[in-house]
Amino acid sequence: MPTENREFRRLLGFTNQEQVRKFFKATDFVIVNLARVERCNERLKEIFRAIHQAVHTEIRVDNIDQFCSKVDVTYQILNDNNILPRMNNYGRAPDDVYYSWMRGYLVCEYFSKALAQIFGVEKEAIALVGDDQLTNIETFSQSPTADLEITLPDRSIRIEVQSGFTGTNDIKKHKVVEAKRLLSETGTLSYVVHFDLFNGKAALIDISSISDTGVHWENRAQMEDQQVFSIPQNAFLWDLTDAPQTYTAILYQE
Repeated sequence: MPTENREFRRLLGFTNQEQVRKFFKATDFVIVNLARVERCNERLKEIFRAIHQAVHTEIRVDNIDQFCSKVDVTYQILNDNNILPRMNNYGRAPDDVYYSWMRGYLVCEYFSKALAQIFGVEKEAIALVGDDQLTNIETFSQSPTADLEITLPDRSIRIEVQSGFTGTNDIKKHKVVEAKRLLSETGTLSYVVHFDLFNGKAALIDISSISDTGVHWENRAQMEDQQVFSIPQNAFLWDLTDAPQTYTAILYQE
């Protein structure tokens, strides 16, 4: 076996062996399947047009055509900032990561009107505090920071918006850990609002108060083997075909 020569790799412009291997194999770049991304964009529009027809009239967006244009606008921003090739979390294809991210992003956008009604605030009073910023790939990391913040008369609350499309509905453990830290340090409550769009229901869960011993944590292969717990069926207290109630009426506490 030849003697390792780090200096030669440095002259080539690399700092470790794996970088050199990928360079020589031409596996150091990511090719985005733009044709699939474009088809995904069209499917996203179809999905939200279907959701728009199914949910209660009180929570529908005012203009579904205008809402669907968000797909094209958001895609253009990501493309212009060269973010798409870097959306390859855990080795997944960028078009898959893009589709999953965009679907969740649009759920949060679509149901913002419903969230305002649930928490009794104006839509403009819901502030975005999550780490996802469209022009910076660094903020697409797996951060536990919640998506939204709502200021109520007596306190601020954080809202993590989740969506399920297969009938499997989980909450990741690191979200709960972060929620408990935030409650301990600032007194801020954290809720998950989970939209099960496979079954047309939604759950509101206080993740600040989840018992350390009261839930069963399991590793979920489909979620990068992270620890999760399954949201119980009796937590889904709101049918999306019904008008939303206040958050106190649909809140589930373990």
